Amino acid sequence: MTIKLTDTAITAAVKKATETKKRVELADATLPGLRLRITPTGAKSWVLAMRDPLGRMRRFLLGAHPDKGVSEAREAARIMRASVKAGADPVVEARRTRAIGRDAKEGIGTLAAVIKIYGNKRGLTLKSWPECKKRIDSVFARLLDKPVATMRPGDLQFEADNWASPQSAAAAVRYLRPILKWASDGGRGYVNRDLALLSPPAAVGRRDRVLSKDELSRLIPALRASDRPYGHAMHLMLLTACRREEAGAARWRDMDLEAATWTIPDTKSGRPHVVPLSKQAVLLLQSIKAKVAKHDDLIFSTFSGGRLANWDRGTKTLQTASQTTEWTRHDLRRTAATLMGEMGELPHVIEAALNHASVHSQLATNYNQSRYRPEVAAALQRLADHLDGIGNGGAKIMLLKRGKKAA
Repeated sequence: MTIKLTDTAITAAVKKATETKKRVELADATLPGLRLRITPTGAKSWVLAMRDPLGRMRRFLLGAHPDKGVSEAREAARIMRASVKAGADPVVEARRTRAIGRDAKEGIGTLAAVIKIYGNKRGLTLKSWPECKKRIDSVFARLLDKPVATMRPGDLQFEADNWASPQSAAAAVRYLRPILKWASDGGRGYVNRDLALLSPPAAVGRRDRVLSKDELSRLIPALRASDRPYGHAMHLMLLTACRREEAGAARWRDMDLEAATWTIPDTKSGRPHVVPLSKQAVLLLQSIKAKVAKHDDLIFSTFSGGRLANWDRGTKTLQTASQTTEWTRHDLRRTAATLMGEMGELPHVIEAALNHASVHSQLATNYNQSRYRPEVAAALQRLADHLDGIGNGGAKIMLLKRGKKAA
């Protein structure tokens, strides 16, 4: 029945359908293809009947009446008609959306699933992957179980911008973007390419923080007095200029306290690194080595023997105890290097102590592969002695005296 649809006409059709117990379908004379289906129970739904680009007669559901009135139904029909003529298939898209929702409930196609796939394929080859994943999981926690196929760039951006620490959020964005780019490249199409355009909420500044002698005079006693693994680990970091990840992964099997050496098997430079241990570093390790410590045990671990994970809390505890602020674990490494430089240690010796990949120019490194272990051992011992003096309240920097070059 083709008529100009009005509320009066619809009411009459509903009465007829309920009385005759037969379905009634009204066709709108104003907009060709628009139909209102009325069931024998009086339920009403809008439908658009039209041919798709392949010439097939199709029917597309537009919504229910009275949730969608006559004028709203006509506008929805116009939009749907234009969309279908342009090649869209709302039925297929609706099925896909439902499938995405079902998969997401099972953890398939979610942001967490994409991160996991990337981690298994590429992330596990990165030494920084555990820390990267932890930061991403924290900042984007609310979106991890959401399907990426329906995710918009604004969803991710809002989480990053709304995070309490802009610097932490910026780091999470830098870690997530390569994952999103990888997931959208190479024919994968796991995610929309636009998601990788995520912007960090804060600029990354180059840190140059070095603890002053006054700060060290308060921090060193706090490190000595600490009975927590974070305090012990950061004390070793200051004595050896090692990285946080290296201290956190250190095991007793890596330490030879009789030879006063620590072999770090897996380093950022890609080569094993032998750290000469000062007398103070050996004493520190001896003081915390439990009699029941096993060969493969972590030196600095949780009560259950796992890797330390709450470094921020451990750092804040030490900052409170020492009345110092705004320094990070890496600042301890920078401070140790700076102190060695101020004491007159040669740059290549400091670079070797830091285990940088190159301690010379690239050309010189191709020929000279030495890591200057005796000189590094002497430099780290002088550093430890100097830190002792600062911690005891009165050391001055003693510059090294070097002999004159032979003529």
